[in-house]
Amino acid sequence: MYHYRLILFLLFHSLLMYSQKPQLRHYSLNDGLPSNTVYSVYQDSKGFMWFCTSWGISRFDGHHFETITSNHGLPDNETFQAWEDSWQRLWVGTYNGSPTYIYNGKVYSVQNDKLCRLMEKRGIGFYDIAPRWDLYSNRHKKYIIGKNDISNPKDSTSQSPHMHFSDQGNDYYISAKKIIRKNHAGSTIVHVFKERVVRSCFYLNGHLYVRYINLLYDIVFKEGRPVVKKIEMPSNILDVTVDRNGKIWSCTTSGVLEYDPDKPSGQNLQYIAMKGIVSYNSFIDRQGNCWYATNEGVYMQPANKTLVYTTADGLIDNNVLTVKYLPGGKLLAGYNNSAIMIREKNSFKPLYTLGDGQWNRLRYILSIDNDLFLAGTDRGLFKCSLTGNTYTKILEFSEKSAAIRNNTILISQTGTQNRNHLIYDINTGKFTQLPKLNTSVAAPATAIDSKGIYWLGTLQGLFYYDPALHQFIQDPALGRNRITSLNFLKGRLVISTHSDGIFIRDGQKVIRLNKTNGLISNICEKAYIDEKERLWINTDKGLSRVTFDDRMRYSIYHFSAADGVPSHMINAITFGDGKAFLATSNGIIVINQDQVSKSQPYKVYFLKASFKDSIVYYPKKISLKYNQNNAQISYTAISYLDEKDIKYKYLLSGAENDTVITEESTLNLGALKPGNYHLNIWASGKNNIWNKTPAVLAISVKPPFWEELWFMGGIFLLLLVFIIIIYRHRVNIIRKKEAEKTERKKMIAELEMQALRAQINPHFIFNVLNAIQNYYGKEDELNANYYMAAFSDLIRKTLTHSKEHWNTIDKEMAMLKTYIELEQMRFKNHFTYEISVETGLEQLKIPTMLLQTYTENSISHGLRHLKTGGILRISCTRSEDSIICIVEDNGVGFEKAREFDSRPDDYKSMGLKITAGRISAINELYGTSISTEITDKNTISPSTQGTIVKITIKNTPFL
Repeated sequence: MYHYRLILFLLFHSLLMYSQKPQLRHYSLNDGLPSNTVYSVYQDSKGFMWFCTSWGISRFDGHHFETITSNHGLPDNETFQAWEDSWQRLWVGTYNGSPTYIYNGKVYSVQNDKLCRLMEKRGIGFYDIAPRWDLYSNRHKKYIIGKNDISNPKDSTSQSPHMHFSDQGNDYYISAKKIIRKNHAGSTIVHVFKERVVRSCFYLNGHLYVRYINLLYDIVFKEGRPVVKKIEMPSNILDVTVDRNGKIWSCTTSGVLEYDPDKPSGQNLQYIAMKGIVSYNSFIDRQGNCWYATNEGVYMQPANKTLVYTTADGLIDNNVLTVKYLPGGKLLAGYNNSAIMIREKNSFKPLYTLGDGQWNRLRYILSIDNDLFLAGTDRGLFKCSLTGNTYTKILEFSEKSAAIRNNTILISQTGTQNRNHLIYDINTGKFTQLPKLNTSVAAPATAIDSKGIYWLGTLQGLFYYDPALHQFIQDPALGRNRITSLNFLKGRLVISTHSDGIFIRDGQKVIRLNKTNGLISNICEKAYIDEKERLWINTDKGLSRVTFDDRMRYSIYHFSAADGVPSHMINAITFGDGKAFLATSNGIIVINQDQVSKSQPYKVYFLKASFKDSIVYYPKKISLKYNQNNAQISYTAISYLDEKDIKYKYLLSGAENDTVITEESTLNLGALKPGNYHLNIWASGKNNIWNKTPAVLAISVKPPFWEELWFMGGIFLLLLVFIIIIYRHRVNIIRKKEAEKTERKKMIAELEMQALRAQINPHFIFNVLNAIQNYYGKEDELNANYYMAAFSDLIRKTLTHSKEHWNTIDKEMAMLKTYIELEQMRFKNHFTYEISVETGLEQLKIPTMLLQTYTENSISHGLRHLKTGGILRISCTRSEDSIICIVEDNGVGFEKAREFDSRPDDYKSMGLKITAGRISAINELYGTSISTEITDKNTISPSTQGTIVKITIKNTPFL
């Protein structure tokens, strides 16, 4: 603890900046921290940040602080460290070291927790807890923390009370003054330090890092011997952490320095943050934001690393009134005393001051070329040159606005007469006075279109100059709106107003942008056009970027604090080199023109539910009595980038409520009726990216006892018993009748199946015998005998399998093969055949002889009319929950076969008719879905012939 006492006396109050620094956010007492002395930062598993301070520990969600002190149960208000274990207990290290943790918003210590008392009894304090959650007491005994107890590990014979690591096959144990190397040969003491320093260390990627006062030791073990690299810091080291790239950050009494272990010795250490400030700790959260705990509060560097120019970069003041990017990459900044500064090599230097340096606001800078520009001020118009840093005053009166096109400049000023608008010819250097405007006030907005028409935006509407009439005419479409700026976007005039949003003149059509269709405010300070023809609108509620397509359809992106853009105080914007330069009261902010927020949809948490007599922290489900149905629900969305740009949307399902959008983080539920409810809450930032999954709180309101089911059930018990008896009697009668009906239907279906098989078998046998007869008629006794033997085998298989409704695909294919080979002999091998079955389907069952009829038709009516080259293909495949069987041939086709057939046109094959009836019976009996599709190939392609029969079998009980 000595270093904590030491650093209390080291106070640094100056913040030394460096060129074009990343933006930093500062949180202090004024923002809700309990103390400006913050020792460490930690992020828990939910995403909350915890700040250990000299006056308690504070939880932060990005916009609210909630501090826990001794009043809530902490043993001491000075807290130094915090970390979370696997049971989501947040252990807190206080000044007295007494074991303490926070769980679900409640503090547990030796006063109210058995585990903490057990730790104290065994002499274990907070600072005896190792990072991997082994516990070591001050008597050098080793323990392991559990959920509710403490135990001795099996390897409790460890020689070190502090730290253990392995390197190149050796085990190392670290104690106060020595490192012990232990291997199979025994233990060896390796003395590295004379100082008492070894306790403050960690091991990473083969390096042991140790800190002592202002020294950082980088130790690498080679062949078991330590090689020590000593790095001296400019001030005392208070903490050592690791960034995402493996570089070592040393938090010192003078800032945070970076050490790269991959670089050779003697590297020049650089301050990466907090130069000149006592920095106790650094931390990188899950979004990549860097947090720095200091004696001046907490600093946060956003992950987007938006850059800003300030007085540290040469600006004379951070309140920049106007900014202008000139051709050639020059950047000018102007002030309210008409001073102009120019950027060179990422720093600014004075260019000149127009006038005597008194109050003389620089209203605008208008670029003419790479060297010349006009500067309009409260005390006149100046023509300025970068060459020689010279300027000339060319008008005396207060300038309002100006616009340039080609060599013509339209100027609006406040003169001594009503004709306040001039044309300046750059080539001749002469001024021409325009006619008097109906309003005597100079126009704060000017523009020149491609046709040479002059436009003036005034406090009382929009005017344009008609050269034919030599006068200004008011545009009726804008009425008497106060206009703040005029620009041209894709040839269309863009008008920003002070109360009605944006108007875009597209020929005779006017496009409006306001709060109704996407803007965050109707009060538009000014509008700008960037290098990609996008519209940037500066409103009193923040900055928006509008992107249009060729049909003027648009999308709006609202910049927020997550983008490094302030919600107000933007004085001017200029564009160049893909960047947007924002002149603000806090300096010049530089962002990418294409920048979008890196923030993600927010995770919403319920913090607590407060009732009449109790509080539930981090609730997921609450149960209320009927007379306890009022509750206040507190919730939050964690965001460290968008800060206060968060909106909530909630819906109480189970009640008659609509979705409500609010910026409040508390919800008061009125008297809820008994029942079950679900409170759903979503969150979003300025760009309305709502998290898809809401936080859900289940709310159950119990009814009074006279509305409970047990009470009502007791009253109606006898009536229910009587109704149940009658109901069961009636159900038994109905079930008996249904069973009889089902049995009769099954019997009828079985009889139909038998009758159909009786029709199928003779039909099949007749065709086969006819083939045998042909052979005997031709006195081909050898083939006739072979054919007869094959036929006998086929008859045997048919008689065997026809007893069953279902047969395996393997056996069905074997029967078809026998039949096809017999038909090949009959037709003298005019055709060939192919049978394919998808692997794994062989033992699945299909209706017996389902494919036989279609195979027979393919041969008898299709292939037999071919003299040669006939092909018969039979396949069985599986598709999700179906078996698909296909019988395909290249015969004459279904329609052509009718021309060869002598039977009437309306004749339908008996085999197909029987098979259709059989399929219908199978579907009814087994609940299957068998469908048949017969396609003539000629209908698909006129150049092909043949027939495809597709049989789809769904819901088969054997699949």
